Amino acid sequence: MENQRLATAVLAALGGADNVAALRYCASRVRLKLHDNTQIDRQLIEQQPPVRALLEVTLSPQLTEFQLVMGPGQSRPLYQALVERVGEK
Repeated sequence: MENQRLATAVLAALGGADNVAALRYCASRVRLKLHDNTQIDRQLIEQQPPVRALLEVTLSPQLTEFQLVMGPGQSRPLYQALVERVGEK
């Protein structure tokens, strides 16, 4: 249930489900690409435990990836809760 609450809060801080262009995860992070990076509320995301940090990684001049640093074993449950809301991307 906690991951459902967290997914709802994270999506709101990302500008809503329609703003998510890509979504994936690794062992300790949830990685996202957004349609409009200006809609992100960094402070709100960073206030959501167990999110440890929000990283912004420039992949190219036109493409930025956001990484929610969660810690080992915590990224997959959040990823799954996000996919329930936005679908596979």
